Amino acid sequence: MSENSAVVEASAAATSLASKTAVGGGAATLVGKFTGLDPVTAFGLLIGLAGLLVSVMGFMINWYYKRKEDKRADELHQITLQNAKGECNVK
Repeated sequence: MSENSAVVEASAAATSLASKTAVGGGAATLVGKFTGLDPVTAFGLLIGLAGLLVSVMGFMINWYYKRKEDKRADELHQITLQNAKGECNVK
């Protein structure tokens, strides 16, 4: 179980970095737009969009696996409750 939590923590760190990249890209885009530097604007826009894409994909992956983890935990909890009540016929 500790390996699973390490993966979740690493994924959360990557998602955090992606959101920071998206904010940085957005800031670079705004600076480029207001200063009139077209190459900077284009580069900042690409960085911002890439960061946003990574952030959204990271969120979706984390959500999917967290939902699976919650389902597994709920199934184990239900089995534990049945076992505690004596309703489980596991040999």
